[in-house]
Amino acid sequence: MRYVELTGIVTPHTHGVEETIFYIEGRGSARVGEKEVKVKPGTMLVIPPGVVHSSIREGFEPLRYLAIFVGNPDL
Repeated sequence: MRYVELTGIVTPHTHGVEETIFYIEGRGSARVGEKEVKVKPGTMLVIPPGVVHSSIREGFEPLRYLAIFVGNPDL
């Protein structure tokens, strides 16, 4: 598990394992594959291995989330 505090953007990337992202503070948007979703506290995304994804903060408040990996990702 990893705690992330985003003050801008997480560029598009992939992992070789499943990732679950649970947003705990702030607002923004996330792209998972070709789909874009608005995120807020309580939003949870499950990202399959190999799928391109990214997040971007909206407004001035940091976007905070927990990234939970199933397996052993190369971080």
